[in-house]
Amino acid sequence: MDISEIAQQFGVSVSGSAYYSGCISKWREVYENRPEWKTTKKGGLFSRGDRQLLRLNMAKVLCDSLSALTFAEQCEITLDNEVYQQYIDNALNANGFWRQLPELLCSAYALGGCVLKCYLEGGEPKIDYIIADRFVPVRWDGRSISEGIFISTINHGNDFFHLLEYNGSGRSRFKLFRSNDENILGNEVALSELFPELQPVVDYPGAVPMFAYFKPFVSNNEEYDTPLGMSVYANCLDTLKSLDTIFDSFMREFVLGKKRIIVPSSCIRTVVDPKTGEQLRYFDSDDEAFVALKSEDEKDVKITDNTAELRVEQHVSAINAYLNILCMQTGLSAGTFSFDVQQGMKTATEIISQESKTARTVKNHKNLLTEAIEGVVHALVVLGRMSGTLPEQEYTVTVGWHDNIIVDENTLIDNNIKLVSAGLKSKIRAIMDVQKCDEETARQELERISQEASVGGGVMDFFGGESGDGS
Repeated sequence: MDISEIAQQFGVSVSGSAYYSGCISKWREVYENRPEWKTTKKGGLFSRGDRQLLRLNMAKVLCDSLSALTFAEQCEITLDNEVYQQYIDNALNANGFWRQLPELLCSAYALGGCVLKCYLEGGEPKIDYIIADRFVPVRWDGRSISEGIFISTINHGNDFFHLLEYNGSGRSRFKLFRSNDENILGNEVALSELFPELQPVVDYPGAVPMFAYFKPFVSNNEEYDTPLGMSVYANCLDTLKSLDTIFDSFMREFVLGKKRIIVPSSCIRTVVDPKTGEQLRYFDSDDEAFVALKSEDEKDVKITDNTAELRVEQHVSAINAYLNILCMQTGLSAGTFSFDVQQGMKTATEIISQESKTARTVKNHKNLLTEAIEGVVHALVVLGRMSGTLPEQEYTVTVGWHDNIIVDENTLIDNNIKLVSAGLKSKIRAIMDVQKCDEETARQELERISQEASVGGGVMDFFGGESGDGS
């Protein structure tokens, strides 16, 4: 649909329609594994037309991995008001926030952004998770977008209904359009045709936007006059195409390099097709009986294996080279992706501990996501006050991120042993960390360890020192 036409329905004008059709649509096709290079010409003397290119689809792998690194450990949303805290926790859980947000982030990294829109339904707060091409920014400043238009398409029978919502300045305005084409806005109809309970105008107290926009930490070098974000792979399309081309060659290597046997013409049998009467020639590989063949030269009946060697290592090396180029272009450390089942993707522990480019890039994404989450909390508070659920009270919100360091059990034990041996940690605290127990349980456990050690004649305990009282 024409973005300018949609904006005109609310008496506003926007620029950047080409950004949706020329950029976001292209990035979406790549993410959905439908790139413009999805087909290639057939080879061979008599081949005609195109064939499907076998694709690696690293665009989706990249976005899924970034989403996992960003949200591998859920953040902590803390409010200094107990009533508000409980309300926000209930609202987020009821709307599947912790499950839906990682999936939304995948599309946000692919399309350059996403929106979380809050509204009331039956007196309960709701959250819509909206992808980039369903949102048109109208007003913004240096910090955030304050007004925008949301586009929803509903297929009803043979018609397509397009619900437009202008959200901003404490008010939402709705308009409904019907068309026989999904990509055409069509004619305006009454809201009651599809939404009998929806009011044309809904007012919200205050000037807090009822939505929060998130965009990846990628500088937009396609459109400078828009607040919209950019796909993380927008400048990597040539690399993605090369990866798919090499992967296609790698997969076809097993087809073109299959076993080929050269047999003399005297070994070829002929059979008549009973339906067509045509003579078909074939070589019977299952024939284990002796066959008498007339030949003056023994070389004429020699069967030769002409199978070519598969170029597996060359293809794997080429794919890994381009994967490292992709990592460099997207702000990730070299080796983050590897076409090797034994190595795979680096763990969060390796990323953080190495102070890698990946850690810095993910941190920048999190900083922008923090602002979006805070915006969602503020919008939910407005809805709570509007519905009478929350009293008018002051509050502050803090979004805290875990460091995403996932320490395995052996590493945890080794670290505690070193700290206790160096006198930097008590044995009781170490037991609490290793066994995930409270202080009283840890103290009882340390007493049992001491008793067992004394019975055994002063055996060294597992912390590397003589068993004692645990101080």
